[in-house]
Amino acid sequence: MSEIKGQLLGMLLVLLLFSAVAGVMWGVFDRSSKKISDRVDQETSFVSNRFQIG
Repeated sequence: MSEIKGQLLGMLLVLLLFSAVAGVMWGVFDRSSKKISDRVDQETSFVSNRFQIG
């Protein structure tokens, strides 16, 4: 019975570790995508204002 408990504890720890890593990666990717989107918007508005006719 103790082997089963040990295996279940090991599986639980692995799942917790993977979920923690996934949460960190989600935050990093989300922050990076927002920065990239903001940068593209800035560049697009700069180009459209720079080459505006009139």
